[in-house]
Amino acid sequence: MKLVDRTLAGILLAHLSVSCAPQAQAPGRTVVLISLDTLRAERLGVYGNSADVSPSIDALARDSVVFDRALTVAPWTLPSHMTMLTGLDPVAHGVETPTTKLSPKIRTVQQVFAENGFATAAFTSGGFAGPGWGLERGFDTFDPATNNDPMQLGFSRYLDSAVAWMESNRDKPYFLFLHSFDAHAPYDAADPQSVEKFKSRSVEPDARDHELHRSTYTRYARAMRFDRYTRIDEVLRDYDAGVHDADRGVGRVIETLKRTGRYDDALIVVLSDHGESFYDHGLWIGHGLELTDSALRVPFIAKLPRAESAGRRIATLVDLVDLAPTLLAAAQLPPPAEFQGSSLLDVVRGGKRSRSYSLAGTYTTGAYCLTRAGLRFVDVNTIPPIHVLRHHIEPETPPMLAQFAEGEQFQRVGPTGEPYVTRYPNLRDPLGYLEELPYRPRLFDLGADPSERVDLFAERPKQAEDLRKALHAVLTASRDLNQRLSPLSNPKDLDQANIQQLQALGYAVGGEKPTEEQRSMLQQQMDELLASTPSRMPEAERLTAIDRALHELRLRLRQGQKFGAPEFEELDRLANDALTWLEQHRKPDYDLRVAWRVLEVQALAQQAGGEFDPAPYIQRARDVRRPKQR
Repeated sequence: MKLVDRTLAGILLAHLSVSCAPQAQAPGRTVVLISLDTLRAERLGVYGNSADVSPSIDALARDSVVFDRALTVAPWTLPSHMTMLTGLDPVAHGVETPTTKLSPKIRTVQQVFAENGFATAAFTSGGFAGPGWGLERGFDTFDPATNNDPMQLGFSRYLDSAVAWMESNRDKPYFLFLHSFDAHAPYDAADPQSVEKFKSRSVEPDARDHELHRSTYTRYARAMRFDRYTRIDEVLRDYDAGVHDADRGVGRVIETLKRTGRYDDALIVVLSDHGESFYDHGLWIGHGLELTDSALRVPFIAKLPRAESAGRRIATLVDLVDLAPTLLAAAQLPPPAEFQGSSLLDVVRGGKRSRSYSLAGTYTTGAYCLTRAGLRFVDVNTIPPIHVLRHHIEPETPPMLAQFAEGEQFQRVGPTGEPYVTRYPNLRDPLGYLEELPYRPRLFDLGADPSERVDLFAERPKQAEDLRKALHAVLTASRDLNQRLSPLSNPKDLDQANIQQLQALGYAVGGEKPTEEQRSMLQQQMDELLASTPSRMPEAERLTAIDRALHELRLRLRQGQKFGAPEFEELDRLANDALTWLEQHRKPDYDLRVAWRVLEVQALAQQAGGEFDPAPYIQRARDVRRPKQR
C-alpha cells in the first residue's frame, strides 16, 4: 500500500510540475516590425500624450509589453535602422556615415528569416531607409520611395501594396518591415484632415517660443518651414497630426492581421529610430546632433504571440541592439553568433538583459555616449562646432548686422543643386549657437535631472572617469568586432536622387566637405574654445529673458495690437538691459549678440509706428571691443 501511495504521489507531483511550468510557446509565424521615423515617445498616448493622437497604437499597447526606458543607438535614421536589422551597434556594423554601406559579411535578421522559410518584405519611405546601404539585403520584396516629395513619404504611399502583400502571404510564415516618415519634418506635410483636427487645440505660451524667431535666420529651419510657427504648441499640433497619420497606418496593419487570422500568434513591434528635439536644449528643432533623451529615447511596444504579458510596463534599460534577437526569438530561430544584444522575451519572462548599458553616437559631431545605471556620460566632440553648425543648422548673419559682422565665406550646395554662399562669424557668433552646441565631456544624472540640464562632469570626476573608461572599452570591443566582420572599406556613393530626397527631409548631404587645411583650422579653433570659453555664457538667462519679452511684443504686433507708451518704454528698457549685461561681463566677442538684439528692438519699434535710435547702444557695444585708453 505504501508503494502504491508513493507511486501515485510521484505521478501527481509530476503532473503538478508539468501543469505549473511555463508552457513552451509554439514558434511564431508572423513577425511585423513597424518603425515610425522621428517619433518622440511622449507624443504617443501610451507614453503620456492625449488619447486622440494615437488610439490605434494605444489599443495595441494594451495587448503588449511597453518598454518605458528604450533608447536608440544614434539620433538619425541610417545607423539606427541598420542596428535594428543586424543586432549590432553602429560601431560594430560600421554604417555610421551616409557614405558607408553594410559589409556583405554581416547577416541581417531578414536573411535569417528567409533562410528559414519565411517570406520577407519591406515597405519604406526611402531616404536613409532606402536601398543601397544594405537594408534591402534578405528581403524578397523591397519597396522604397523613389521620390523626394515629403508629402508622399508616409504610410499612404505604400499601404495598399503592403496590405495586398500580407493578404497574398496569409498562408505562409512571414517577416514584414514597415517604415514611415509621417512624423518627420516638415510637419505641415501631414494629411490636411489631421492638421485641421489638431488645430482646434488651444495654443499656450511656452518658455521656448522665442527660439522660433531666432531660427528664421537659419537655412535649415526655413527649409523645414519652421519659420511659419510662432509658438512651440503650434509646432506640436502639426507634429501630432503626423503622429496621428502614422497611427492610422498602424491601425490598418493591425486590422489586416486580425482579418487574415494572423494577429493572435504575431510578434508586432512598434518603435522609432530616434526622437526629436523641440528646443529642449536650445539649438534647434531636429535630430542628429544631440545625444540627449529628446533624441535618444524612443517608444518600444512589443505585442508578443498570444498576447503574453499583455499590459506590462518594463523599466529595464533596453535599446535597439536588442530588437533583432527578439524578432528571431519569437520564431524560435537562433540568432547569429555576432549579435550583441539579447532577446527581450527573456527580460519579459524574468531574466536579465545581457548588457547593463546603452551606447549611442553620431557622426555629425563625432561624439559618443554611454548610458548606464541612471547616468549618461557624453564624450568630447571630434568635429569642430562651427563646422557642425554650418553644415546642419546653417545659421546666417541677420541682414541687419551685415555692416558689423565679419565672417569668412562658406559655400554649400542647396537642395535643388544650386550653389550658394553664406557668411557667418566664427567666434563672434551673433545668434549665440556656438556655445549651445555642446562639445566638452559631460555627465548627467538622468534620475535626478531627466531634462539633462545640470552637467555633473566637474562635480563627480570619479564617476565621469569610470564611465569614460567604460565607454572606451565598449567602443574598442565594437571596433574589434567590426574589423572581424567588415575588414574592408564599404563606401556608398550618393547619387543625385539620393541627395535630393535626403535634402528634402532636412539632411545635410551633398555639400562641399572641408579640406584637410580647413579641418585643421577648425580643429584649432575648437581647441582654443575648449581652453578659453566658459561652458555657458555668464548669466545667459538674462539674455534669454530679453528674448522672451521681445518675442511676446512681436506676437502682439502680429495680432494687430497697438503699441503705446508702456510698450515703447519696455523696448527701450530691453535694449538697455542687453547693453548693461555686456558692459558688466565685458567679453568683446559677445558684442554682436547684443547688437543683434538692439536692432531687433529697432525693427519692432518701426513696425509699431514708433522711433528708436540704435546708434548710442551700438556705440556702447563697440566700446566694449575697443581697448581702454590709458
